[in-house]
Amino acid sequence: MGYARILKDNDGKPSGYRECDGEVAFMPKQQSYENIFRRVKIEVDTMEVLNHDFIKDKQRVYRRGVLLRGITPEGFHVFNPAYIGNHQVIYTPYGDAKIAHPEAFEVLDDGVGMYGPAGYGRDSEFVYFFTHSTETSYAVRLKTCKNPVAFTILSDGYTKDDERVYYCQVTVKRAIPQSFTVLRDGYARDDKHIFWRDQLLKTKVQDFTILGDGYASDGKKVFYNGTLLDADGAAFTLLGYSYASDGVRVFGEGELLDTTPQAFTLLSDGYACDDKHVFWRNRLLNVDRNSFKVLEDGYAEDKYHYIYRMVVTKKKDVEANHL
Repeated sequence: MGYARILKDNDGKPSGYRECDGEVAFMPKQQSYENIFRRVKIEVDTMEVLNHDFIKDKQRVYRRGVLLRGITPEGFHVFNPAYIGNHQVIYTPYGDAKIAHPEAFEVLDDGVGMYGPAGYGRDSEFVYFFTHSTETSYAVRLKTCKNPVAFTILSDGYTKDDERVYYCQVTVKRAIPQSFTVLRDGYARDDKHIFWRDQLLKTKVQDFTILGDGYASDGKKVFYNGTLLDADGAAFTLLGYSYASDGVRVFGEGELLDTTPQAFTLLSDGYACDDKHVFWRNRLLNVDRNSFKVLEDGYAEDKYHYIYRMVVTKKKDVEANHL
């Protein structure tokens, strides 16, 4: 008996299939309590490994080692990480995508989400969205979109059609699609309104400016990620590492810090201090200010602690674990 080799897809990624002496089986990497082994009937010379779960030859298509009865291999292909299929059926990584008209299906993006497969698609009747971070195996229909042809992917999570603007499938109320423009840091605008994600902000369009690091201002009001801050917009200044000040107050990632601008000192790697405290972004760190020093790559230490960003560990605990 020969050695069972792991079969790889067209991108060189390992699949859940293995081949040994002309025999192919679905035998994915699994936990010790699992026992998945499904031999598949397939022509090794013509087989094509599509991704981790799907394999086909000239006659058959398998998903996780199970034959898809009635499904032809003709045209069966990977659209992107979120969708795979042909004119008969479309699948997500979790199961049947439940596409109404698979013969007309097309993807609208690369199918790559922040943490895994996610993406939009459409057919002649509906717009669909799938994300791996859901218990739903199928692609959800965007029911408010009545004209799939007009559906457009923007950026920063925004999309629109000829009647509505959406943020992560939620309708952005009062947004005007014809003049809608994505700015940055989650902010967007149309001719009459300013938005942060799906939230309408009470501010003047003509005076609105994005400052950076999530902060924005109209000269009077200051916002952080869409939240109105108790700050003087006329004097508001970014300091770096998401810190900011209006000359009276200091903010870290939009949170008011227990310090004053006069005592506040920006360090490096997101750390800052005054004469009594050490901060990381919007967190007050329980460390010894007098002996605190920043190292590199997010690390710091004082006389008693090792610090990595907001995580503080007692040195004696670390040393005890190494005995």
